[in-house]
Amino acid sequence: MSPADRADRPVGGCLSDRLDPVRVLLASYAAATVLAVLAALQLTLVPVATTAFLGIGLGTGAVVALVARLVPADRIRTVTGVVGAAGGLGGFFPPLVMGSVYGLTGSCFVGFLLLAATAATAAALTATSVRHRPAAPAGGEVP
Repeated sequence: MSPADRADRPVGGCLSDRLDPVRVLLASYAAATVLAVLAALQLTLVPVATTAFLGIGLGTGAVVALVARLVPADRIRTVTGVVGAAGGLGGFFPPLVMGSVYGLTGSCFVGFLLLAATAATAAALTATSVRHRPAAPAGGEVP
């Protein structure tokens, strides 16, 4: 887990407690898309690129809040484990892709554009399938 992720998770969680977690997640994915494009443009590190990298992780708290809302209570631990594993892979593969792209092209431009495309795809899936999924019943039954 990166230091930015540790800082952004509580912020995303607090926003999700006050607002709809789907909206927070959509805003996070939209911001990640824009910020990854900004990072691809290789702007100055301080403050633009720093803000871009810190802003990309805001959705982690929203994902935890969303799991709590959508998953029946008797399955929370299992789903949280799967989500954690997916998050681990999400932190593992982008640096490998970025390094490979940099090795092939000598630039991070394409790697950041791939990150932006991934975030935009995640936003589209969240806006369509996750947004319209009913909340889990309180008793733990599967809807």
